[in-house]
Amino acid sequence: MGRIMRRYKLLLAVMLLLPAIVFAQAKVGTAAAQFLEIPVGARSVGMGDAFIATANDVSAIYYNPGGLTNLTRREAMFTHTIWPAGISHDFFAFAMPVDRLGGVVGVSAIALTTGEMVERTVGRPEGTGRTFTASNLAAGITYSRNMTDRFSLGLTWKYIGEYYADVQAHSWGFDIGTLYQTAFRSLRIGMTFSNFGPDITMLQSPYPLPMAFHFGMAMEAYESGPHKLTVGWNGSHPNDNLEKFQVGTEYWYNDMFAVRAGYKFGAWDADRYGVGVGAKIPVSTTLFKVDYALSEMRELLLAHRFTLGVEF
Repeated sequence: MGRIMRRYKLLLAVMLLLPAIVFAQAKVGTAAAQFLEIPVGARSVGMGDAFIATANDVSAIYYNPGGLTNLTRREAMFTHTIWPAGISHDFFAFAMPVDRLGGVVGVSAIALTTGEMVERTVGRPEGTGRTFTASNLAAGITYSRNMTDRFSLGLTWKYIGEYYADVQAHSWGFDIGTLYQTAFRSLRIGMTFSNFGPDITMLQSPYPLPMAFHFGMAMEAYESGPHKLTVGWNGSHPNDNLEKFQVGTEYWYNDMFAVRAGYKFGAWDADRYGVGVGAKIPVSTTLFKVDYALSEMRELLLAHRFTLGVEF
């Protein structure tokens, strides 16, 4: 046990030091594949994305792969986000415990798509008569397992593609996440290192992926009878911007109905706050989940997210 704990302490030290090494030459606005930074779940968005240490459903694939070990049954979810200008953002994830592998295995996909746009040039600003579309895609596989009774570790490998009319770019990346259940009340500590991989090349020019280090804490601030109030806090250090911070809350009544709110501080270009609601609907041995979140997008008005989930 002593040898195992030494290894985990070394892993934690490496994760804490990596951001200082990798992001030492960080420049604002230089990373590609920005769609990878768009939040994916209505539940987490309703909490202002303060979800790194709260992640206990299948959306942990995106927020913290280490939290995927909280799943005891098969779980799937689909999120659809309605943005202005005909832009859609979709996320799908499925995960299940696999006893022979000693952990939880999951798959996921993210798609950011636009409607048809009119091609315009300097010589023909009114349009060339042609139309085009733009889309971004990521698909990955995740494995997570409990390393001790309090510490879990997860890893995601993903394919990344960007498509703009006749121009395409491809790459791949890793996410690694840990979740530690402390002995102090219900306090949980999570850390993730996301989008670590080679540059993505577009028109013969290489661009780094939007790598980021995330640190989060969460705990049940109040729990009595049918009432449960969870509070979460995140800090993020990206390679293409300044530090970001999030704080959020989630209140459950009878583990059936939820209300959420969160706020973001620091270098946020778009949404500053999120609010949301959720419900769980048991049907025989199956549990359905419905979540909705509303987030502010400043000049772009509001974004609506809808998530449907199922445990079975």
